[in-house]
Amino acid sequence: MPQDVSIALAAVSLSLIGGAYIGFGARSDSFPAFAMELVVASMFGMAALTGLFLHWSAIPIGLTLHAVWDLLHHNPRFGATVPRWYIPLCIVFDLAAALFFIILYAV
Repeated sequence: MPQDVSIALAAVSLSLIGGAYIGFGARSDSFPAFAMELVVASMFGMAALTGLFLHWSAIPIGLTLHAVWDLLHHNPRFGATVPRWYIPLCIVFDLAAALFFIILYAV
């Protein structure tokens, strides 16, 4: 797969991963939680666009920051309520994908 296509696919993936919490926020009974999830998802979308148009390194950085965002959701008073199994699964995926993209593009 050509590198530009691969980077575009990675950018779309980061946007989708970042947007997953919008659904959790919409499902919650808290507008502030939904609004926070929406704002943060928009930031991951911006990281994806930065990776697509400026430099690929914004994508693994965004994925790593998403792992931190996942970790913050272990506190039930923080953001939307997320299934307990989802958080560690997403952290592992985010970090593995970030490492994969670093190896793929930097080597």
